[in-house]
Amino acid sequence: MDFDYFYNRDTERFSFYMLPKVLVTEDLYKNLSSDAKILYACLLERSSLSFKNDWIDEQGRVYIVFTVEEIMKMLNKSNKTAVKILNELDANTKGIGLIERKRQGLGKPNIIYVKDFMSVFRSECKNYTSEVKNLHSRNVETTLQEVKNLHSSNTNINKPDYSNTDFSKGQTGLGTFQNVFLTEKETKELKEILGYQFDNYIQRLSAYIKSTGKTYKDHKATILSWFYKDQGTKKADKTSNIPTWEEYDKGEHL
Repeated sequence: MDFDYFYNRDTERFSFYMLPKVLVTEDLYKNLSSDAKILYACLLERSSLSFKNDWIDEQGRVYIVFTVEEIMKMLNKSNKTAVKILNELDANTKGIGLIERKRQGLGKPNIIYVKDFMSVFRSECKNYTSEVKNLHSRNVETTLQEVKNLHSSNTNINKPDYSNTDFSKGQTGLGTFQNVFLTEKETKELKEILGYQFDNYIQRLSAYIKSTGKTYKDHKATILSWFYKDQGTKKADKTSNIPTWEEYDKGEHL
């Protein structure tokens, strides 16, 4: 036979049975025969007509009536083959479960519920999403509990008060309140300069930081500043204690 070509939008003049792409591409449906897939497309089209005609049961489910004789005629199959194709689709006859047949009674055709071919994928996606949410929730709860346990264990350890203290040097605190920080090099240099007064200045700075809440970026520089200031004061005091000629003459220095 000599068929003509389609031109422009000629294809839109015809009606088609819609065969879902997933029935061809997804592994779930790979063992379904081509006849069963075609029949399912026909049943889908009939379901659309049933919905328009309000063929809906008390549970809101759309149903159709599609006899074996109609299938035989539509697919040009024998009775045995038509029944076999139906069985491929029906879970009650060990089929995939895309349809469900229900008997109406003696002399009446079966009702067929055509099921949603995408619902199984939505269900799997929902279950996966639920599992991810549960996993995330468990991880958050576990992390929070670990933090609480860590905080609880840390609060039982007696530690010196290092509030408002510069920890940048990473050294063990000196002084009564362990809040004076010096490197080994700084400690050595200060001992050489301060001599026996080293411990006195350490304790002095430690108490001052604790009592005032002040912080110092460089504890060595602070101690030296105090030391040199003290030296200047002592020198001034010593100078002022030298009697003037008038005091010496009056004997006021005695």
